[in-house]
Amino acid sequence: MHLLSWLDEPADDRGVHLYDPDTGWRLRSYAELAAEVHRVAARLRATGARPGDVVSLVLSAPWSFVTAFWGTVAAGMVPSPLASPLTFGGLEHYVPHLAAVFATGEPAVVLTDDALADVVATAVAASRCAPQVTRLESDGAGVGDGAADTRVTPRAPGELALLQFTSGSTGAPKGVRISRAALEANVAAIRGWLGWRDEDVFASWLPLYHDMGLIGGMVTPIASGTELWLLTPDQFVRSPLVWLECFGRHGATLTTSPSFGYGYTARRVRPDDLAGLDFSRWRVAILGAERIDPAAVAAFHRLVGPHGFDPDALVGAYGLAEVTLAASGTPPRSGVRLVRTATTALAVGEPVTIGDVGRLGVDDVHGAGWMTSCGVALDGLAARIVDDDGAELPEGVFGEIELTGDSLADGYLVNGDDGPRAVSFGASGLRTGDSGFVDDGELFVVGRLGESMKVRGASIHAEDVELELAELDGVPRVRSGVAFGFLDGAHVAAVFVEGDEIDPRWVEAATARVRVLTARTAEPVVLRGARGAIARTSSGKPRRRTMWSEFVTADPKWTAAHGRVPQA
Repeated sequence: MHLLSWLDEPADDRGVHLYDPDTGWRLRSYAELAAEVHRVAARLRATGARPGDVVSLVLSAPWSFVTAFWGTVAAGMVPSPLASPLTFGGLEHYVPHLAAVFATGEPAVVLTDDALADVVATAVAASRCAPQVTRLESDGAGVGDGAADTRVTPRAPGELALLQFTSGSTGAPKGVRISRAALEANVAAIRGWLGWRDEDVFASWLPLYHDMGLIGGMVTPIASGTELWLLTPDQFVRSPLVWLECFGRHGATLTTSPSFGYGYTARRVRPDDLAGLDFSRWRVAILGAERIDPAAVAAFHRLVGPHGFDPDALVGAYGLAEVTLAASGTPPRSGVRLVRTATTALAVGEPVTIGDVGRLGVDDVHGAGWMTSCGVALDGLAARIVDDDGAELPEGVFGEIELTGDSLADGYLVNGDDGPRAVSFGASGLRTGDSGFVDDGELFVVGRLGESMKVRGASIHAEDVELELAELDGVPRVRSGVAFGFLDGAHVAAVFVEGDEIDPRWVEAATARVRVLTARTAEPVVLRGARGAIARTSSGKPRRRTMWSEFVTADPKWTAAHGRVPQA
């Protein structure tokens, strides 16, 4: 499918619904969106930018982001969506990040708004590049006056069409170079996987600068001409009920979210709040972007199940920016299989022993070792498990996930001593750095290989330790994180906890659990910090390398609750 075909005859009876907590929902039709897109494209051409130039998008409001993204595409330029300051917890971290991204991407234009213009100017000055900074208003105004130039300049299939900067949970952000062919292939694969229908309605609260919210929650619905209901992440956090009403009152049928979103909704929304809502039309609820938490999903089903939500609407998925977005998924309406490995200490090249089995959303399971099926590779893609040398491993054996196919990006854009340079993935495909195994033909994703430690040759993943610690009363999982490292000749498991104080009984239980899980090969350390102290990526994942660096450099925002801490 052609990404811009919706511009040919944009509908005036469907479009994008935007939420305002004071006035409620407002529909901006596709005809209205198309007019704004053409005006943005004309404004970009007027700056002197040329087809193929990178345009950075640093915008705070959904409507201005949507018009800016599609206006950039229509002008034949390359959109590069960037995270907001809220993701970084403060400008002292955000400005250097933004400057580094500008220095790598070398945008010709930065589209921003009044709320972020001063921050952008500071980052541009620090980056030593010279893009033209152009402001858009939050309602899409300020993009030019008079009749719009309706020319469309599509990129050739093999040309760069999107520059996605990774969120950087395992290192410095890199620009993922995605061609038009790869982007359109992934959109087509997603539509085919979900059995996309003309009558479908999509609802999303995900950030538009992140691959899941961008490709899954905005590009695919708009390219399909699908009615779209958009919330911002902070609107969702304040009232997840508004998101649920998209399905129970307004007829949305499709969504995608990390399992955190479903669990958060289950904690914040009361059963009485759902009176009069009907979720029987909700046919697809994708879970991805992070390790799926079966207990959180079961709690969500207990909330919405009595109001018509079918657990077979749940869909497990695996994806990453390097494959545009979606790599694999379970078939809709088939249920999602859970398996529990006999041990969480998995070694590359060794068989995985399956113990208990279950069904996502139905069986309320707890503890480490539970894995959720991410289905099979989407059309046009292939996934296999390989060992440390890249040799393919058979089904049922633990290893690294490797991906190939037509949605694969062309590689990275990185910044080195000699300036930005393109780096390819190599002839064999993408070594993802994610570990997993295949069971009964389905892919199970375990975690980042870079976020684990080896105990007697087996990998212990930080996510598994976090799940075990979440079983202890006293500290919710969303307020803690774990990072592994090597200090003074010994393995250390650093447990980071946000809060004004920690119950000493929890500290004692947590350190004992860490010792058991690591077979007493890692010394546990517990650190306490204020709310928001844990560094996270734009998708909410702990930045474990940043956390470890803060530990070894004795960052003053952390104080020791247990164990030996390096001195500043």
